[in-house]
Amino acid sequence: MVDPGDVFRRALSWLPPNFVSVDQAALGAPRQFSSTDHLSTEAIAAYVDGELPMKPHLRAASHLSMCPQCSAEVDVQTQARGALRDSGPVAAPSALMGLLAQIPQSTPDEPAGMPDGEQPDDGSPRGRRKRR
Repeated sequence: MVDPGDVFRRALSWLPPNFVSVDQAALGAPRQFSSTDHLSTEAIAAYVDGELPMKPHLRAASHLSMCPQCSAEVDVQTQARGALRDSGPVAAPSALMGLLAQIPQSTPDEPAGMPDGEQPDDGSPRGRRKRR
C-alpha cells in the first residue's frame, strides 16, 4: 500500500520551502475524528435496518465506536424501529377510506376510460409537446 504521507510530500516538494510547511508528525499519524464528520440521517436509518453494504456498514460501525452523538442517534432510531414493529396494524377510519375512494382517477383534461396510447377522436393533439 502506498504511504499517503510520502505521496503528499512528493507532491509538495516542488514548492519553495517557505511557501508551504508540512507537519511531519501529522503525516504519519492515524486519521483523527472530526466533529463535523457525522453520519447522515439516511445512513443511520440504513445502518439500523441492516441495509448498508458491507464496506459502508464497517465504516459506520467504526465511526459509531468513536462518536457518542451518532451512537445516541442510532439508539433512538433503534427504539423507533422497535416501537413501529410492536405497534400492530394501522386501521384507517371508514369515513377516510370513503373520501379516498371518491378521488377521481383522471384529471379534468383527460377523458375517463381511454386506454393508454389512444387519442380522442376530436382531433386534438393530445400527448404532443410544443417546440420551443
